[in-house]
Amino acid sequence: MPRSMPFIAIIGFAVLIVLMNSMFIVRQDQQAIVLRFGEFTRVLNPPSRAESGLYFKLPFVENVIKYDRRNLGLTIEGEAFVASDQERLIVDAIVRWQIADPRRFYQSAISEEGGASRLNAFTEAAMRRALGSATSNDIISGRRAELMQQVEADLNASAATELGVRVIDVRIRQADLPNETRDGVYARMRSERQQVAGRIRAEGERDAAIIRATANQEAERLRGEGDGERARIFAQAYNRDPEFAAFYRSMRAYDTALEAGTPIVVPPDSDFFRYMQRRRG
Repeated sequence: MPRSMPFIAIIGFAVLIVLMNSMFIVRQDQQAIVLRFGEFTRVLNPPSRAESGLYFKLPFVENVIKYDRRNLGLTIEGEAFVASDQERLIVDAIVRWQIADPRRFYQSAISEEGGASRLNAFTEAAMRRALGSATSNDIISGRRAELMQQVEADLNASAATELGVRVIDVRIRQADLPNETRDGVYARMRSERQQVAGRIRAEGERDAAIIRATANQEAERLRGEGDGERARIFAQAYNRDPEFAAFYRSMRAYDTALEAGTPIVVPPDSDFFRYMQRRRG
């Protein structure tokens, strides 16, 4: 019996090795492909379905390659791009992506590092196409969101087919001019904004002048109507009692011509006293 112990230990060790090479675990945040003699056989736990857990493979015959199932990040820093107005811009961007087709990804890139490198090349080409069709003002502030959507759509049309990945989001963190041209471009941008502001201000002043002229015309019309109505009423009163109408018109002239508190001397035989002395006056 003691002579068989080494043999049993060897057998047990061999079985343990076989078992260790037969079992593997795919976590929830992982996806895997199984290769048999280097040829693809199956994919486990892809983004389209949940299949995490314990799996078995043929020992020494099948090989397992695992990829991240989560969203991955790609950072592009300090890349130079030329806008449509021939201004050179230094751009920093972030790309969020995911391995959507592990089989195609393995055939095209093999590893995550290789996939990120190829996606970086695709991203730079897509950004050159998008940013090259926009002005530096649009890239810096005006149409940045629209341009990033354009880059994202371009990547999903090219990289998805070529690499088996899905681009989730593209963001420009910073887009700025080189130090040697920044001051001149900013001065030109300020001049353009001042021209736009001057044009808007001139249009506003023109519209205000039109409104004032229209309001003055309306006021003159209403004033004329009021004066006409007043003249009509006065004429009716004059026809009823011409003498009193003349007296009232004289009193209105005094009221208009003299300031308040101004002393006046009225003779006793004036119209004023004459009307005050008459009982029906």
